Amino acid sequence: MPVSQIRAKILIVDDDPLVLDALQQMFIDHYDVVLASSGAESIQLLGEQTDIAAIILDIRMAKLNGLETAQRIRALPLDTPIIFHTGYPGEYPKGQIEDGDPYDFIGKNEDPSRLEESVRAAVRSSLFKMHTDRLVEHAKRTYGMVGKSLSMLEVYRKIDEIGPKEKKVMVLGPTGTGKELVAKAIHQCSPRAKQRLALFSCSHKTSDLVEDELFGHVKGGYTGAVNDRVGVFEHADNGTVLLDEIGDLDLNTQIKLLRVIESGEFQRIGSPDLVRVNVRVICATSADLQAMVTAGRFRPDLYYRLKSIVIHLPPLKERREDIPELINYFTTEYCRESDIALKHFEQGARELLIEYDWPGNVRQIKEAVESLIASTASYYIARREVERYLNFDGLETGEDSEFDQQVREFKRILIIKSLDKHQWNVSKVAREFGKDPANFRKQIEGLGISLG
Repeated sequence: MPVSQIRAKILIVDDDPLVLDALQQMFIDHYDVVLASSGAESIQLLGEQTDIAAIILDIRMAKLNGLETAQRIRALPLDTPIIFHTGYPGEYPKGQIEDGDPYDFIGKNEDPSRLEESVRAAVRSSLFKMHTDRLVEHAKRTYGMVGKSLSMLEVYRKIDEIGPKEKKVMVLGPTGTGKELVAKAIHQCSPRAKQRLALFSCSHKTSDLVEDELFGHVKGGYTGAVNDRVGVFEHADNGTVLLDEIGDLDLNTQIKLLRVIESGEFQRIGSPDLVRVNVRVICATSADLQAMVTAGRFRPDLYYRLKSIVIHLPPLKERREDIPELINYFTTEYCRESDIALKHFEQGARELLIEYDWPGNVRQIKEAVESLIASTASYYIARREVERYLNFDGLETGEDSEFDQQVREFKRILIIKSLDKHQWNVSKVAREFGKDPANFRKQIEGLGISLG
């Protein structure tokens, strides 16, 4: 089940029974609601129920007020967002509120929709933190997307959040990062999942061919048109269309595409009749469309129509912590599909694969893993074989990067290699480097390495 479909639990804390009842009625249809009539009771409940996704906390309460309660909650091993909800917002200086580390601060006299939206956002954020492992496994099993880096978790979060909606999506990223997989994932978790997903690449095609493939033609529409042809948009009616490398479309075709997006209507080549379709459009590109708009090579009206929601896919070298899992995944898949015994990359080989910059990104590492398995007679792929294949024999941090960036990247690579060697056991890695495990974990997270 996608994380966004999990029914969350929220805690409401207020010493006024009328307010408790009113808030319970407001949220009971969408959440499992737990009530506490004092700060002390809320702390006890949080010690017993660690799956609470958000807290609505009154401030002015007898004995233990909301600010003191929040400080005690923060001492618990929880990271639950707190929304202060008070009838006396003017009584509390900004410094006091910030000390309580709130997710939000809302007056009881404000529009109820403000509280509802704040709770919705807090719950969504909390659920993704609580269910990271589920999110990562769901992405791999269902969409074939591999990785638990912070950047990939954000991609999964966006897919999970926007998939069920009808918004247009723009997927940006270098070649080989998996933009098509993202489009397939969005379609798969949308209400259109049982309808067609049509994939169309706009690159390296003449404008006439692109128009013909997108919109189709009628018999006799042009010389050589001996039969009617259904185009991509008509073929995917009620489904989804992915326009890959949309930056390669010529300006004339861009005008016709804009018409389809705005009205859902187009004409087949050679026909005066309008064809009406209902499709969700996802576009993908490795180009800088904003720069193309500035240069006059991409229509601004089309750009802003398509740029409803943007998902960025980073190059693989910016998420090296995902490389070990990608090696494992592609090795397992290839050996299973080839019906051969599972092969293994020796630790030195794995370390070299982690160090390499992968200009072709995920597509390139998939090809490398499969080629190395196919060309190696042994069931163990050694470092020297990877060296020969990649024509690469050691760490490259990039001569043109700043000193601090080189040091940071060097640390990231060293730690990721050690995490892979020790099966992501932080304590063992800390011992290897002679560090205190608790402090070392903070250092790892400070380098942007997700520990899952």
